[in-house]
Amino acid sequence: MAGVGFELKKLFRRRGGYMNALRAYATTAMVTEGPMVLCIVMLFATRLLLRLWGTGYADQEVYLISITYIMIFSLILSNTFLMFSDRFISDCIYEDHKDQILPSFFSLVAYLLLLGGVVAGIYLLLLDIPLLHKVLNFLQFETMLIVWVQMAYLSAIKKYLKVLTGFLASALLAVGGAALLMFLRVEPLTAAFLGGTAGYLLMMLLYMQELVSFYPMGRLSLVVLFPYLDKYKSLIATGFFSALGLFGHNFVYWFSEYHTTVIDNMVYCMKYDVACFWASLTIIPYLVINVVSLEVNFYKAYRTYFDTILYGGTLEDIRTENRNLGRALFRELAHVFELQFFVELLCITFLGNFLQNTAFDLEMLSIFRYLCVGYCFFVLVKSIVILLLYFDDRRGALIFSGLFVALSIVFSALMLLAGIDWYGIGFLAAGVVCSIAGLYYLHGYIERLEYQVFCRQPLFYEEPEGVFKRLADLVNEEERRVSLKHQYREKERGRKERANNEGQEGRKS
Repeated sequence: MAGVGFELKKLFRRRGGYMNALRAYATTAMVTEGPMVLCIVMLFATRLLLRLWGTGYADQEVYLISITYIMIFSLILSNTFLMFSDRFISDCIYEDHKDQILPSFFSLVAYLLLLGGVVAGIYLLLLDIPLLHKVLNFLQFETMLIVWVQMAYLSAIKKYLKVLTGFLASALLAVGGAALLMFLRVEPLTAAFLGGTAGYLLMMLLYMQELVSFYPMGRLSLVVLFPYLDKYKSLIATGFFSALGLFGHNFVYWFSEYHTTVIDNMVYCMKYDVACFWASLTIIPYLVINVVSLEVNFYKAYRTYFDTILYGGTLEDIRTENRNLGRALFRELAHVFELQFFVELLCITFLGNFLQNTAFDLEMLSIFRYLCVGYCFFVLVKSIVILLLYFDDRRGALIFSGLFVALSIVFSALMLLAGIDWYGIGFLAAGVVCSIAGLYYLHGYIERLEYQVFCRQPLFYEEPEGVFKRLADLVNEEERRVSLKHQYREKERGRKERANNEGQEGRKS
């Protein structure tokens, strides 16, 4: 949620001691994790409705895994382009080209809907489910693609509460609509899909209203983002790897001997995926603290360093601020990691015992514990990638996000061969390796920061002339030619009409 820390700084500056700090952290948790929590609650509530209406376990599984697939793959596909679009939005705001932001949204959504429609359409054709369910799943998948993009554009204008209220309204409609339809004797699984689709459609409409009312409407163009593809194409790969890193290890275990086939071409691994779900919830404290640490504490040192460069600081001043920046950076990383490690120990001890007394067997409990430690290192890798993007080191961010994906998949595949006692260690090992390598790289980058700032920058900047830029120029030139031709035809039509009117008036006189 880009920029939420700038709003939090206002809360931390106010007097009020611990109560004000508590309010700031509560605000962070609400706007960053509220939508995720609401989504989880909505899924559990809808599944409870299915159970109360006597729906069989097989249909409950079809609903849960269908919605899970929609969420996972819509997130991976949309997140592939969201880092790139975030950079485009920030540049447009900085350069005062706000009239290009809304056209970029429609352009990005158009390509996502086309690409997602092809992928989802092919997959749904392979499923042996009723046609109505295929249509509803397709519609919800396409809607989710739009919603993910809308959330990025709304966060750029700090509409955090709008995002949260949109999720709340969507959850109420999804659960309430499904309950009403079931009461009206609609088949329960169909009612659940209808309610969920209606809920997300409502969310999309609410977000669209906010976007259209805030951003100015510029000239619509499907190639408005193309020139930026030549400059920031690495952000597309980084976005893809960042999303795939969350789920790549799960995909590996879908091919294990413990996988469950819900229907043909729809599988999951209950032993691993359920343990992974509970382990992933343990990083919520990190997601809150990391926003505060980066956007509030680290940003102060970051801003002071670059202000010293921009406003006439001496070389000694710059080096002093460099040391302060490095200390602040690693202090915040250590603070975040220590807190998360403590949380993971508590979860392993207490949450693990609770899960063991409910539904977890010893194998799932072992996987859960490995993954808890694994997520502790995963969040450290995630922080390193974010920090590298702060310094505009897009190459480094791409390397470490891609390295984590590759290692987590390869190590998980090796653990798959080793047996279920080793499940989860692959994700943990990937996090440890990438964390150590990332910290070493980040330390060296900070040590050479003056070189990166002063010597790696071109003396005379020129916009890159790649294939996408040339294609955009061709399309824009063709649009301009068609527009001029249309204007000429309109002028000729007007001239002929005036000549005819003058001739008729002459004949009458």
